[in-house]
Amino acid sequence: MNVKETKKQLIISSLFFVLFIIGGSIQIMSSPFLFVRGINLFLVISSAAVLGAFIREFYVVKEKIRNSNN
Repeated sequence: MNVKETKKQLIISSLFFVLFIIGGSIQIMSSPFLFVRGINLFLVISSAAVLGAFIREFYVVKEKIRNSNN
């Protein structure tokens, strides 16, 4: 696998993950049951934290590659 294919797969998986977070947020707002809201809220917050950490690491690696080329 080359770098462009890997980068493309990471971006596509991140987009699907974002759609999952948006769908979970909509489900939280529309759910009539407090227990379901609580569980979904926990899952959306933890998913968003994982996505944020992944994106941060993606930019850290990008910066390291840029600095190693200079």
